Amino acid sequence: MMPRLSHLLCALTAALPLSGASPAPRDVLADYKAAAHTMQTRFFDFETGSWPKAIDWTSAVLGTHLAAASATLTTTDPALADSYLSELLAFYYGQASESLKLQAYDDILWVVLNWLEAVQTIDHRVAVLPKGSWTGAEWRRTFAARSYDFYQIAHNGWDNDLCDGGMIWSPWLEPYKNAITNELYISASIGMFLHHPYPARNETYLWNAIRAHEWLTSSNMTDAGGLYTDGFHVSNLRAGGKQCDKRDEMVYTYNQGVLLSALRGLAEATNDEKYIVEGLQLIDAVLKSEGSVGELVFDGILTEKCDPGGYCSQNGQTFKGIFMHHLTTFCKPLTHASRLAPATKRSHRLSCARYQTFIRRAAHTALITRNEHGVMGSWWGIPAGLLTSTHSTHDTRPPGTSDFENMCVSSLQAHACEAAQRPSGTRWGDLNDRGRGRTVESHSGGLAALRALLVLNAQTNVKTRSMRAAEMWRDIGKSRWAAALEVMVVAAAALWMVTIVCWSAKAGEKAGEKGMGKGKGKGKEKEQQVEVEEVDEVGKGAYGTF
Repeated sequence: MMPRLSHLLCALTAALPLSGASPAPRDVLADYKAAAHTMQTRFFDFETGSWPKAIDWTSAVLGTHLAAASATLTTTDPALADSYLSELLAFYYGQASESLKLQAYDDILWVVLNWLEAVQTIDHRVAVLPKGSWTGAEWRRTFAARSYDFYQIAHNGWDNDLCDGGMIWSPWLEPYKNAITNELYISASIGMFLHHPYPARNETYLWNAIRAHEWLTSSNMTDAGGLYTDGFHVSNLRAGGKQCDKRDEMVYTYNQGVLLSALRGLAEATNDEKYIVEGLQLIDAVLKSEGSVGELVFDGILTEKCDPGGYCSQNGQTFKGIFMHHLTTFCKPLTHASRLAPATKRSHRLSCARYQTFIRRAAHTALITRNEHGVMGSWWGIPAGLLTSTHSTHDTRPPGTSDFENMCVSSLQAHACEAAQRPSGTRWGDLNDRGRGRTVESHSGGLAALRALLVLNAQTNVKTRSMRAAEMWRDIGKSRWAAALEVMVVAAAALWMVTIVCWSAKAGEKAGEKGMGKGKGKGKEKEQQVEVEEVDEVGKGAYGTF
Protein backbone atom coordinates (compact mmCIF):
# COMPACT_ATOMS: atom_id res chain seq x y z
CA MET A 1 0.00 0.00 0.00
CA MET A 2 1.30 3.49 -0.86
CA PRO A 3 2.79 5.27 2.21
CA ARG A 4 0.80 8.45 1.64
CA LEU A 5 -2.45 6.52 1.46
CA SER A 6 -1.45 4.62 4.60
CA HIS A 7 -1.06 7.92 6.43
CA LEU A 8 -4.45 9.04 5.20
CA LEU A 9 -6.19 5.89 6.36
CA CYS A 10 -4.59 6.26 9.78
CA ALA A 11 -5.72 9.88 9.97
CA LEU A 12 -9.27 8.92 9.07
CA THR A 13 -9.27 6.16 11.65
CA ALA A 14 -8.02 8.57 14.32
CA ALA A 15 -10.76 11.05 13.44
CA LEU A 16 -13.54 8.52 13.97
CA PRO A 17 -15.28 8.41 17.38
CA LEU A 18 -14.09 5.58 19.58
CA SER A 19 -16.49 2.93 20.81
CA GLY A 20 -15.56 3.67 24.42
CA ALA A 21 -14.24 6.78 26.13
CA SER A 22 -10.62 6.84 27.25
CA PRO A 23 -10.28 6.39 31.01
CA ALA A 24 -7.83 9.30 31.33
CA PRO A 25 -10.34 12.12 30.69
CA ARG A 26 -12.77 10.51 33.15
CA ASP A 27 -10.04 10.32 35.77
CA VAL A 28 -9.07 13.96 35.24
CA LEU A 29 -12.71 14.96 35.49
CA ALA A 30 -13.09 13.05 38.75
CA ASP A 31 -9.92 14.61 40.16
CA TYR A 32 -11.04 18.07 39.11
CA LYS A 33 -14.46 17.65 40.68
CA ALA A 34 -12.88 16.33 43.87
CA ALA A 35 -10.50 19.29 44.01
CA ALA A 36 -13.31 21.80 43.47
CA HIS A 37 -15.36 20.03 46.15
CA THR A 38 -12.45 20.32 48.58
CA MET A 39 -11.98 24.02 47.88
CA GLN A 40 -15.64 24.75 48.54
CA THR A 41 -16.41 22.42 51.43
CA ARG A 42 -13.22 23.03 53.42
CA PHE A 43 -12.65 26.71 52.74
CA PHE A 44 -15.85 28.43 51.57
CA ASP A 45 -18.44 29.76 54.04
CA PHE A 46 -21.80 29.99 52.31
CA GLU A 47 -23.35 32.09 55.07
CA THR A 48 -20.85 34.90 54.66
CA GLY A 49 -20.28 34.25 50.96
CA SER A 50 -16.52 34.19 51.38
CA TRP A 51 -13.34 32.21 51.83
CA PRO A 52 -12.63 33.54 55.33
CA LYS A 53 -8.92 32.73 55.35
CA ALA A 54 -8.24 34.38 51.98
CA ILE A 55 -7.36 38.03 51.55
CA ASP A 56 -9.30 40.42 49.34
CA TRP A 57 -7.40 40.04 46.08
CA THR A 58 -6.87 36.28 46.37
CA SER A 59 -10.60 35.95 47.01
CA ALA A 60 -11.22 37.59 43.63
CA VAL A 61 -8.94 35.00 42.03
CA LEU A 62 -10.79 32.22 43.85
CA GLY A 63 -14.03 33.66 42.52
CA THR A 64 -12.57 33.45 39.03
CA HIS A 65 -11.71 29.76 39.56
CA LEU A 66 -15.22 29.14 40.89
CA ALA A 67 -16.86 30.77 37.87
CA ALA A 68 -14.61 28.74 35.58
CA ALA A 69 -15.59 25.55 37.42
CA SER A 70 -19.27 26.23 36.88
CA ALA A 71 -18.70 26.79 33.16
CA THR A 72 -16.43 23.76 32.80
CA LEU A 73 -18.92 21.39 34.46
CA THR A 74 -22.06 22.77 32.80
CA THR A 75 -22.45 19.88 30.36
CA THR A 76 -20.76 17.07 32.32
CA ASP A 77 -22.42 17.67 35.70
CA PRO A 78 -25.17 20.33 35.41
CA ALA A 79 -26.30 19.94 39.01
CA LEU A 80 -22.80 20.58 40.35
CA ALA A 81 -22.36 23.48 37.95
CA ASP A 82 -25.61 24.98 39.29
CA SER A 83 -24.35 24.57 42.83
CA TYR A 84 -21.12 26.41 42.07
CA LEU A 85 -23.01 29.20 40.34
CA SER A 86 -25.15 29.55 43.49
CA GLU A 87 -21.99 29.82 45.57
CA LEU A 88 -20.66 32.41 43.14
CA LEU A 89 -23.82 34.44 43.75
CA ALA A 90 -23.19 34.19 47.47
CA PHE A 91 -19.64 35.41 46.90
CA TYR A 92 -20.95 38.39 44.91
CA TYR A 93 -22.60 39.63 48.11
CA GLY A 94 -19.81 38.44 50.39
CA GLN A 95 -16.97 40.07 48.46
CA ALA A 96 -15.35 43.01 50.26
CA SER A 97 -16.15 45.29 47.33
CA GLU A 98 -16.08 48.61 49.17
CA SER A 99 -12.74 47.83 50.76
CA LEU A 100 -11.28 46.72 47.43
CA LYS A 101 -12.18 50.01 45.78
CA LEU A 102 -9.63 51.72 48.04
CA GLN A 103 -6.79 49.30 47.38
CA ALA A 104 -4.03 49.14 44.77
CA TYR A 105 -4.96 49.12 41.11
CA ASP A 106 -3.87 45.52 40.60
CA ASP A 107 -6.22 44.41 43.41
CA ILE A 108 -9.05 46.30 41.74
CA LEU A 109 -8.33 44.74 38.35
CA TRP A 110 -8.52 41.20 39.76
CA VAL A 111 -12.16 42.01 40.57
CA VAL A 112 -12.79 43.08 36.97
CA LEU A 113 -11.45 39.76 35.68
CA ASN A 114 -13.43 37.86 38.34
CA TRP A 115 -16.80 39.14 37.16
CA LEU A 116 -15.96 39.10 33.48
CA GLU A 117 -15.31 35.39 33.98
CA ALA A 118 -18.73 35.15 35.60
CA VAL A 119 -20.34 36.89 32.62
CA GLN A 120 -18.68 34.38 30.28
CA THR A 121 -19.97 31.55 32.46
CA ILE A 122 -23.51 32.83 32.08
CA ASP A 123 -23.09 33.19 28.31
CA HIS A 124 -21.77 29.63 28.09
CA ARG A 125 -24.68 28.25 30.10
CA VAL A 126 -27.19 30.10 27.94
CA ALA A 127 -25.54 28.66 24.82
CA VAL A 128 -25.32 25.00 25.83
CA LEU A 129 -28.08 24.21 28.34
CA PRO A 130 -31.44 22.88 27.12
CA LYS A 131 -34.30 25.31 26.82
CA GLY A 132 -36.04 25.76 30.14
CA SER A 133 -32.90 25.12 32.22
CA TRP A 134 -31.75 27.59 34.80
CA THR A 135 -28.88 29.49 33.19
CA GLY A 136 -28.46 32.35 35.65
CA ALA A 137 -29.01 34.83 32.80
CA GLU A 138 -30.83 37.15 35.18
CA TRP A 139 -27.47 37.79 36.89
CA ARG A 140 -25.60 38.75 33.74
CA ARG A 141 -26.22 42.48 34.10
CA THR A 142 -25.35 42.41 37.81
CA PHE A 143 -21.99 40.71 37.19
CA ALA A 144 -21.25 43.03 34.28
CA ALA A 145 -22.04 46.09 36.41
CA ARG A 146 -19.42 45.15 39.01
CA SER A 147 -16.83 44.66 36.30
CA TYR A 148 -17.71 48.08 34.89
CA ASP A 149 -17.57 49.85 38.26
CA PHE A 150 -14.16 48.47 39.14
CA TYR A 151 -12.77 49.06 35.66
CA GLN A 152 -13.69 52.74 35.87
CA ILE A 153 -11.74 53.04 39.13
CA ALA A 154 -8.73 51.15 37.80
CA HIS A 155 -8.58 53.22 34.63
CA ASN A 156 -7.54 56.18 36.79
CA GLY A 157 -4.21 54.44 37.26
CA TRP A 158 -3.06 55.21 33.72
CA ASP A 159 -0.32 57.81 33.96
CA ASN A 160 1.42 59.64 31.10
CA ASP A 161 3.61 61.78 33.34
CA LEU A 162 6.11 59.09 34.35
CA CYS A 163 7.82 56.67 31.98
CA ASP A 164 5.81 57.97 28.99
CA GLY A 165 2.71 56.03 29.98
CA GLY A 166 1.66 52.87 31.74
CA MET A 167 -0.35 52.00 34.84
CA ILE A 168 0.98 52.82 38.27
CA TRP A 169 0.63 50.09 40.86
CA SER A 170 -1.00 52.04 43.68
CA PRO A 171 -2.42 55.53 44.15
CA TRP A 172 -1.27 55.51 47.77
CA LEU A 173 2.43 54.64 47.48
CA GLU A 174 5.52 55.83 45.65
CA PRO A 175 4.94 55.40 41.91
CA TYR A 176 5.89 51.94 40.70
CA LYS A 177 5.10 50.73 37.19
CA ASN A 178 5.03 46.98 37.41
CA ALA A 179 4.29 44.21 34.97
CA ILE A 180 1.27 42.71 36.69
CA THR A 181 -0.78 45.91 36.94
CA ASN A 182 -0.22 46.71 33.27
CA GLU A 183 -0.92 43.12 32.18
CA LEU A 184 -4.11 43.09 34.23
CA TYR A 185 -5.17 46.38 32.66
CA ILE A 186 -4.62 44.98 29.15
CA SER A 187 -6.50 41.78 29.98
CA ALA A 188 -9.34 43.65 31.67
CA SER A 189 -9.61 46.18 28.81
CA ILE A 190 -9.80 43.58 26.06
CA GLY A 191 -12.12 41.50 28.25
CA MET A 192 -14.47 44.45 28.61
CA PHE A 193 -14.43 44.92 24.84
CA LEU A 194 -15.16 41.26 24.07
CA HIS A 195 -17.47 40.24 26.90
CA HIS A 196 -19.07 43.26 28.59
CA PRO A 197 -22.49 43.56 26.95
CA TYR A 198 -23.62 47.05 27.99
CA PRO A 199 -22.82 48.37 25.41
CA ALA A 200 -21.26 45.53 23.45
CA ARG A 201 -17.92 46.03 21.70
CA ASN A 202 -17.19 49.46 23.10
CA GLU A 203 -14.08 50.46 21.15
CA THR A 204 -12.76 52.60 23.99
CA TYR A 205 -11.82 49.39 25.77
CA LEU A 206 -10.09 48.05 22.67
CA TRP A 207 -8.09 51.25 22.30
CA ASN A 208 -7.06 51.11 25.96
CA ALA A 209 -5.86 47.52 25.52
CA ILE A 210 -3.85 48.27 22.38
CA ARG A 211 -2.27 51.38 23.87
CA ALA A 212 -1.32 49.61 27.11
CA HIS A 213 0.12 46.64 25.23
CA GLU A 214 2.25 48.92 23.07
CA TRP A 215 3.57 50.63 26.18
CA LEU A 216 4.34 47.36 27.94
CA THR A 217 6.20 45.80 25.01
CA SER A 218 8.32 48.93 24.56
CA SER A 219 9.07 49.39 28.27
CA ASN A 220 12.05 47.00 28.46
CA MET A 221 10.24 45.00 31.13
CA THR A 222 11.54 41.58 29.96
CA ASP A 223 14.87 40.01 30.87
CA ALA A 224 17.37 38.27 28.61
CA GLY A 225 15.31 35.07 28.68
CA GLY A 226 12.13 36.79 27.55
CA LEU A 227 10.44 36.65 30.98
CA TYR A 228 8.66 39.64 32.46
CA THR A 229 10.41 41.08 35.49
CA ASP A 230 8.49 42.60 38.36
CA GLY A 231 8.59 46.24 37.34
CA PHE A 232 10.24 49.66 37.24
CA HIS A 233 11.02 52.34 39.78
CA VAL A 234 12.03 55.91 38.98
CA SER A 235 15.41 56.25 40.72
CA ASN A 236 15.58 60.04 41.00
CA LEU A 237 11.88 60.71 41.43
CA ARG A 238 12.37 63.28 44.20
CA ALA A 239 14.78 65.21 42.02
CA GLY A 240 12.25 65.45 39.25
CA GLY A 241 13.13 62.28 37.37
CA LYS A 242 10.42 60.86 35.15
CA GLN A 243 11.96 57.83 33.45
CA CYS A 244 11.68 54.17 34.49
CA ASP A 245 15.33 53.34 35.00
CA LYS A 246 15.52 50.99 37.99
CA ARG A 247 14.17 47.55 37.12
CA ASP A 248 13.34 44.92 39.72
CA GLU A 249 14.68 41.71 38.16
CA MET A 250 12.53 39.34 40.22
CA VAL A 251 10.31 37.08 38.12
CA TYR A 252 7.05 35.36 39.09
CA THR A 253 4.82 32.90 37.27
CA TYR A 254 1.74 35.12 37.28
CA ASN A 255 3.62 37.89 35.48
CA GLN A 256 3.95 35.50 32.56
CA GLY A 257 0.38 34.21 32.79
CA VAL A 258 -2.02 37.15 32.89
CA LEU A 259 -0.71 38.58 29.62
CA LEU A 260 -1.63 35.35 27.80
CA SER A 261 -5.38 35.92 28.04
CA ALA A 262 -4.82 39.54 27.01
CA LEU A 263 -2.90 38.49 23.91
CA ARG A 264 -5.52 35.92 23.00
CA GLY A 265 -8.23 38.58 23.31
CA LEU A 266 -6.29 41.10 21.25
CA ALA A 267 -5.80 38.56 18.48
CA GLU A 268 -9.51 37.77 18.49
CA ALA A 269 -10.49 41.44 18.42
CA THR A 270 -7.99 42.65 15.80
CA ASN A 271 -7.31 39.52 13.71
CA ASP A 272 -3.62 40.34 14.03
CA GLU A 273 -1.43 37.24 14.27
CA LYS A 274 1.38 39.07 16.09
CA TYR A 275 -0.45 38.64 19.40
CA ILE A 276 -0.62 34.86 18.99
CA VAL A 277 3.06 34.74 18.06
CA GLU A 278 3.93 36.84 21.12
CA GLY A 279 1.91 34.57 23.40
CA LEU A 280 3.58 31.43 22.07
CA GLN A 281 7.00 33.02 22.55
CA LEU A 282 6.17 33.93 26.15
CA ILE A 283 5.00 30.39 26.98
CA ASP A 284 8.13 28.97 25.38
CA ALA A 285 10.25 31.37 27.43
CA VAL A 286 8.70 29.96 30.61
CA LEU A 287 9.20 26.35 29.53
CA LYS A 288 12.79 26.98 28.44
CA SER A 289 13.72 28.85 31.62
CA GLU A 290 14.73 25.70 33.52
CA GLY A 291 18.39 25.76 34.45
CA SER A 292 18.79 29.52 33.99
CA VAL A 293 18.88 32.37 36.47
CA GLY A 294 15.30 33.22 37.30
CA GLU A 295 13.93 29.86 36.18
CA LEU A 296 10.21 29.24 36.64
CA VAL A 297 10.36 25.54 35.76
CA PHE A 298 12.27 22.99 37.83
CA ASP A 299 12.41 19.32 36.85
CA GLY A 300 9.78 20.07 34.21
CA ILE A 301 7.37 21.44 36.83
CA LEU A 302 6.08 25.01 37.17
CA THR A 303 7.77 26.29 40.32
CA GLU A 304 7.59 29.58 42.19
CA LYS A 305 10.79 30.92 43.73
CA CYS A 306 9.35 30.50 47.22
CA ASP A 307 8.21 26.88 46.77
CA PRO A 308 11.44 24.99 47.61
CA GLY A 309 12.09 27.08 50.72
CA GLY A 310 8.48 26.86 51.90
CA TYR A 311 8.22 30.60 52.47
CA CYS A 312 5.41 31.51 50.03
CA SER A 313 3.00 34.17 51.19
CA GLN A 314 -0.68 34.13 50.25
CA ASN A 315 0.43 36.04 47.17
CA GLY A 316 3.02 33.48 46.11
CA GLN A 317 0.72 30.54 46.76
CA THR A 318 -1.80 32.03 44.32
CA PHE A 319 0.54 32.73 41.41
CA LYS A 320 0.82 29.33 39.69
CA GLY A 321 -2.96 28.90 39.56
CA ILE A 322 -3.20 32.27 37.84
CA PHE A 323 -0.66 31.19 35.24
CA MET A 324 -2.53 27.93 34.55
CA HIS A 325 -5.89 29.69 34.27
CA HIS A 326 -4.68 32.20 31.70
CA LEU A 327 -2.74 29.54 29.79
CA THR A 328 -6.02 27.63 29.48
CA THR A 329 -7.74 30.73 28.11
CA PHE A 330 -4.95 31.36 25.61
CA CYS A 331 -5.07 27.80 24.30
CA LYS A 332 -8.80 27.58 23.71
CA PRO A 333 -9.36 26.89 19.99
CA LEU A 334 -9.46 29.89 17.73
CA THR A 335 -12.98 30.01 16.37
CA HIS A 336 -13.94 29.55 12.73
CA ALA A 337 -15.31 33.09 12.84
CA SER A 338 -11.79 34.41 13.44
CA ARG A 339 -10.18 35.88 10.36
CA LEU A 340 -6.67 34.95 11.45
CA ALA A 341 -4.66 33.21 8.77
CA PRO A 342 -5.01 29.39 8.67
CA ALA A 343 -1.26 29.04 9.27
CA THR A 344 -1.58 31.08 12.47
CA LYS A 345 -4.48 28.97 13.69
CA ARG A 346 -2.54 25.81 12.92
CA SER A 347 0.57 27.05 14.76
CA HIS A 348 -1.58 27.99 17.77
CA ARG A 349 -3.33 24.61 17.78
CA LEU A 350 -0.20 22.50 17.40
CA SER A 351 1.77 24.52 19.95
CA CYS A 352 -0.99 24.20 22.54
CA ALA A 353 -1.09 20.45 21.87
CA ARG A 354 2.65 20.41 22.51
CA TYR A 355 2.14 22.13 25.87
CA GLN A 356 -0.03 19.26 27.05
CA THR A 357 3.02 17.38 28.34
CA PHE A 358 3.88 20.34 30.57
CA ILE A 359 0.26 20.76 31.67
CA ARG A 360 -0.17 17.07 32.39
CA ARG A 361 2.96 17.11 34.54
CA ALA A 362 1.71 20.16 36.41
CA ALA A 363 -1.63 18.51 37.18
CA HIS A 364 -0.08 15.20 38.24
CA THR A 365 2.58 16.77 40.45
CA ALA A 366 -0.02 19.00 42.11
CA LEU A 367 -2.20 15.98 42.87
CA ILE A 368 0.53 14.05 44.65
CA THR A 369 0.83 16.86 47.21
CA ARG A 370 -2.70 16.18 48.55
CA ASN A 371 -2.87 15.51 52.27
CA GLU A 372 -5.40 13.30 54.04
CA HIS A 373 -8.04 16.02 53.60
CA GLY A 374 -7.47 16.29 49.85
CA VAL A 375 -5.83 19.73 50.09
CA MET A 376 -2.99 20.35 47.65
CA GLY A 377 0.25 22.06 48.59
CA SER A 378 2.22 24.81 46.94
CA TRP A 379 5.42 22.92 46.02
CA TRP A 380 4.28 20.65 43.19
CA GLY A 381 6.13 17.39 42.70
CA ILE A 382 6.70 16.79 46.42
CA PRO A 383 4.64 13.77 47.54
CA ALA A 384 2.53 14.15 50.64
CA GLY A 385 4.46 12.86 53.66
CA LEU A 386 7.93 13.72 52.37
CA LEU A 387 9.82 15.39 55.20
CA THR A 388 13.14 16.43 53.65
CA SER A 389 14.56 17.29 50.25
CA THR A 390 17.99 18.30 49.04
CA HIS A 391 16.24 20.86 46.84
CA SER A 392 14.68 22.78 49.73
CA THR A 393 17.44 25.40 49.51
CA HIS A 394 17.24 25.68 45.73
CA ASP A 395 17.39 29.35 44.79
CA THR A 396 17.51 30.83 41.29
CA ARG A 397 16.64 34.41 42.12
CA PRO A 398 18.55 36.89 39.96
CA PRO A 399 21.53 38.32 41.88
CA GLY A 400 20.71 41.20 44.17
CA THR A 401 16.94 40.77 44.02
CA SER A 402 14.54 40.67 46.93
CA ASP A 403 11.37 38.62 46.97
CA PHE A 404 9.01 41.33 48.19
CA GLU A 405 5.90 39.39 47.15
CA ASN A 406 6.83 36.67 49.64
CA MET A 407 8.41 38.96 52.23
CA CYS A 408 11.88 37.52 51.86
CA VAL A 409 13.73 40.73 51.20
CA SER A 410 17.36 39.95 52.03
CA SER A 411 19.70 37.37 50.55
CA LEU A 412 17.85 34.08 50.70
CA GLN A 413 17.52 32.79 54.22
CA ALA A 414 14.91 30.13 53.57
CA HIS A 415 14.50 29.00 57.19
CA ALA A 416 14.02 32.52 58.52
CA CYS A 417 11.62 33.45 55.73
CA GLU A 418 9.68 30.20 56.19
CA ALA A 419 9.36 30.74 59.92
CA ALA A 420 8.07 34.27 59.33
CA GLN A 421 5.22 32.88 57.24
CA ARG A 422 3.95 30.49 59.90
CA PRO A 423 0.58 31.69 61.24
CA SER A 424 1.42 30.51 64.73
CA GLY A 425 4.13 28.53 66.42
CA THR A 426 6.04 25.57 65.08
CA ARG A 427 4.28 23.39 62.54
CA TRP A 428 5.10 19.72 62.21
CA GLY A 429 4.39 17.90 58.99
CA ASP A 430 5.73 17.37 55.50
CA LEU A 431 7.47 19.82 53.20
CA ASN A 432 4.21 21.37 52.06
CA ASP A 433 3.24 22.06 55.67
CA ARG A 434 6.11 24.52 56.09
CA GLY A 435 5.41 28.24 56.28
CA ARG A 436 1.73 28.89 55.67
CA GLY A 437 1.18 25.23 54.90
CA ARG A 438 -1.62 24.00 52.67
CA THR A 439 -4.14 26.78 52.15
CA VAL A 440 -7.05 27.65 49.91
CA GLU A 441 -4.57 29.57 47.75
CA SER A 442 -2.15 26.66 47.35
CA HIS A 443 -5.06 24.33 46.65
CA SER A 444 -6.50 26.65 43.98
CA GLY A 445 -3.26 26.36 42.03
CA GLY A 446 -3.68 22.61 41.70
CA LEU A 447 -7.34 23.09 40.83
CA ALA A 448 -6.38 25.38 37.94
CA ALA A 449 -3.78 22.89 36.69
CA LEU A 450 -6.39 20.12 36.67
CA ARG A 451 -8.84 22.30 34.79
CA ALA A 452 -6.17 23.17 32.22
CA LEU A 453 -5.56 19.47 31.59
CA LEU A 454 -9.27 18.66 31.49
CA VAL A 455 -10.13 21.44 29.04
CA LEU A 456 -7.15 21.06 26.75
CA ASN A 457 -7.41 17.26 26.71
CA ALA A 458 -10.99 17.50 25.53
CA GLN A 459 -10.34 19.95 22.73
CA THR A 460 -6.96 18.63 21.56
CA ASN A 461 -7.81 14.94 21.42
CA VAL A 462 -10.78 15.59 19.15
CA LYS A 463 -9.66 18.54 17.09
CA THR A 464 -6.05 17.52 16.47
CA ARG A 465 -7.04 14.18 15.00
CA SER A 466 -9.73 15.55 12.73
CA MET A 467 -7.49 18.43 11.67
CA ARG A 468 -4.73 16.02 10.71
CA ALA A 469 -7.14 14.12 8.56
CA ALA A 470 -8.15 17.35 6.85
CA GLU A 471 -4.50 18.22 6.24
CA MET A 472 -4.02 14.87 4.53
CA TRP A 473 -6.78 15.77 2.09
CA ARG A 474 -4.89 18.89 1.12
CA ASP A 475 -1.59 16.98 0.82
CA ILE A 476 -3.10 14.66 -1.76
CA GLY A 477 -4.09 17.74 -3.75
CA LYS A 478 -7.62 16.67 -4.55
CA SER A 479 -10.99 17.82 -3.42
CA ARG A 480 -12.27 16.41 -0.16
CA TRP A 481 -15.06 14.47 -1.78
CA ALA A 482 -12.89 13.05 -4.56
CA ALA A 483 -10.31 11.95 -2.01
CA ALA A 484 -13.01 10.41 0.17
CA LEU A 485 -14.36 8.45 -2.78
CA GLU A 486 -10.88 7.21 -3.63
CA VAL A 487 -10.27 6.08 -0.06
CA MET A 488 -13.59 4.25 0.14
CA VAL A 489 -12.99 2.49 -3.18
CA VAL A 490 -9.45 1.44 -2.24
CA ALA A 491 -10.54 0.37 1.25
CA ALA A 492 -13.42 -1.70 -0.18
CA ALA A 493 -11.10 -3.31 -2.73
CA ALA A 494 -8.54 -4.12 -0.06
CA LEU A 495 -11.22 -5.65 2.17
CA TRP A 496 -12.49 -7.72 -0.76
CA MET A 497 -8.95 -8.92 -1.53
CA VAL A 498 -8.37 -9.95 2.08
CA THR A 499 -11.68 -11.83 2.07
CA ILE A 500 -10.79 -13.66 -1.14
CA VAL A 501 -7.32 -14.58 0.12
CA CYS A 502 -8.61 -15.85 3.46
CA TRP A 503 -11.43 -17.78 1.78
CA SER A 504 -9.00 -19.33 -0.71
CA ALA A 505 -6.60 -20.35 2.04
CA LYS A 506 -9.35 -21.99 4.10
CA ALA A 507 -10.79 -23.71 1.04
CA GLY A 508 -7.37 -25.03 0.15
CA GLU A 509 -6.89 -26.47 3.64
CA LYS A 510 -10.25 -28.22 3.57
CA ALA A 511 -9.59 -29.74 0.14
CA GLY A 512 -6.23 -31.03 1.28
CA GLU A 513 -4.37 -29.03 -1.33
CA LYS A 514 -0.63 -29.39 -1.19
CA GLY A 515 2.47 -28.04 -2.78
CA MET A 516 2.66 -24.85 -4.76
CA GLY A 517 -1.00 -23.79 -4.55
CA LYS A 518 -1.08 -24.00 -0.77
CA GLY A 519 2.28 -22.33 -0.50
CA LYS A 520 1.09 -19.42 -2.61
CA GLY A 521 -1.99 -19.00 -0.41
CA LYS A 522 0.19 -18.73 2.65
CA GLY A 523 2.54 -16.40 0.84
CA LYS A 524 -0.29 -14.05 -0.05
CA GLU A 525 -1.65 -14.20 3.48
CA LYS A 526 1.75 -13.45 4.96
CA GLU A 527 2.28 -10.61 2.49
CA GLN A 528 -1.09 -9.10 3.41
CA GLN A 529 -0.29 -9.47 7.12
CA VAL A 530 3.03 -7.67 6.71
CA GLU A 531 1.25 -4.88 4.83
CA VAL A 532 -1.33 -4.44 7.60
CA GLU A 533 1.41 -4.41 10.24
CA GLU A 534 3.22 -1.72 8.27
CA VAL A 535 0.09 0.44 8.31
CA ASP A 536 -0.22 -0.07 12.06
CA GLU A 537 3.36 1.06 12.63
CA VAL A 538 2.82 4.16 10.51
CA GLY A 539 -0.27 4.96 12.54
CA LYS A 540 1.59 4.58 15.81
CA GLY A 541 4.37 6.86 14.66
CA ALA A 542 2.11 9.65 13.45
CA TYR A 543 -0.85 9.49 15.79
CA GLY A 544 0.01 7.21 18.68
CA THR A 545 0.36 10.04 21.22
CA PHE A 546 -3.20 11.12 20.57
